[in-house]
Amino acid sequence: MAIDIGGGATNRSGWSDALRTFIDLNNPANADGILDTFEVYFDSAGPDPTGVIVGTASGSGTSYATRDSETLGSVTKGSKQTFTGKNCAVQTGDYFATYWETGYCERDSSGSGYYYKDGNQFGAGTQAYYTLASSRTLSVYATGTERRCLTYGANYAKSLAAYMTYPMG
Repeated sequence: MAIDIGGGATNRSGWSDALRTFIDLNNPANADGILDTFEVYFDSAGPDPTGVIVGTASGSGTSYATRDSETLGSVTKGSKQTFTGKNCAVQTGDYFATYWETGYCERDSSGSGYYYKDGNQFGAGTQAYYTLASSRTLSVYATGTERRCLTYGANYAKSLAAYMTYPMG
């Protein structure tokens, strides 16, 4: 089964500021596996985005932890950009997480909303006090492939990547 996560990378009516980690609540992951393709859409205003990180996160309420991530670095603004060949672990119910240093990610005022917290929270463990922006959708999306695998706590991403070298039956 194909996995997808995120609200879709499209041109939207607004934008969100940099230097925050966002947890987009739109379209949580529908299966366990690996995300190999990421799409983002940054507004044409302002500088080209830099320091872009995308990944997965889990949690509830105002507390979330990132599961895995991929560094995209600098991204061209003003259109949907697609990045393939990635290897990002995801579990059913995970959310799309992202952070960037400069630029403005497209967003609109509809959808399930997103949580945000100042600074780069990737790899920081469970973080409390995320702030909810209701009725928002970031312009982000990812797809991948479902994989049956074993989970090994904090080493989930590494064990999953290693397990994927074996044929699935």
